[in-house]
Amino acid sequence: METVELGWDKFWAELFRVKHRRSIPGIEHYDEMVVDFCLETLNLKEGDAILDIACGAGDHSVLFAKNGLEVTGFDLSQTLIDAATQHAQEANVDINFYRGDMREINFVQRFKGAVLLSHSFGFFNHEENKLVLEGSYNALIEGGRLLLDLMNPYNLPKFQKSWTELDGGYLLSEPHFLDAPAGVLRGRPATYIDAEASRIVLANQDALANNNIRMYTALEICALISEVGFEKTELFGQNKLPRCQYTAGSDRMVVVATK
Repeated sequence: METVELGWDKFWAELFRVKHRRSIPGIEHYDEMVVDFCLETLNLKEGDAILDIACGAGDHSVLFAKNGLEVTGFDLSQTLIDAATQHAQEANVDINFYRGDMREINFVQRFKGAVLLSHSFGFFNHEENKLVLEGSYNALIEGGRLLLDLMNPYNLPKFQKSWTELDGGYLLSEPHFLDAPAGVLRGRPATYIDAEASRIVLANQDALANNNIRMYTALEICALISEVGFEKTELFGQNKLPRCQYTAGSDRMVVVATK
C-alpha cells in the first residue's frame, strides 16, 4: 500500500469532525441536550445572537438556529465551514458561517452568548489561549455570557486504542496521555487505512499542529477569565440539564463567565 501524509483541512477535518462524529450512536440526542443546556444556562431567548466558536460542521449551530437564535459560527477549517453551510441549507435555517481563527475574534459587543463546545479551548500556548478569551469578552454585550465546555482535568476519560470501520476504510485512534508536569493532554497521530484507494493515510505536521490541549484546573481558568475582565464565573459538572455542581469527579468542567 502507498503511504501518504495529508493535512487537517484537506483530509482529517472531514474524517473526524463529520464522518466519524456522525457515526457515533446517539450523537444527535447528545447535541440536543448540550444545546438545551446552553440555552438555559446562557438565558438565551428567540432572537438573541450567539457566537459558536470553533463550530466544526455546524451541528450545534443548526440546533441553535432551530431554536430561533441569530447564529454566527466560525472554524479554522474551510472544509468544515463548507459542511456546516450545507448542513444549514438542508435544515432550512439561516446562519452566518465563515472561516476564522479563534485567536482573532474581532466582534465588538455583538452577542448575548458565546460558546466553545466539545473541549475546543486550550489548543495554544497560555498567551494565545488568553487571546481567545479576550476576543470572546469583547464580542459580548454587557451582561452577555461565555460558556466553555471542557474535559475535567481531575477525571479525564479512559482513552483507549481503537479501530473504527469508516467510509470504506479503517481508522486507528491512539490514546491521548496526560503530560502532568506541563498540564497538557497530548494526542498521538491517527492512522487511516483507505481500503478503497489502497493507501495508508498519516497526519502531516499541519494536521498535528493542534493535537495537544492545555488542561486548565478550575482555579487556573477562573483566574484567567477574571484577568480578561469577566465579572462572574460559575462552574458546572455536566453539559446537560439539570445543572449540577462541579466536583473533582464530575464528567465535565463547564465554565460560564458573565461580562
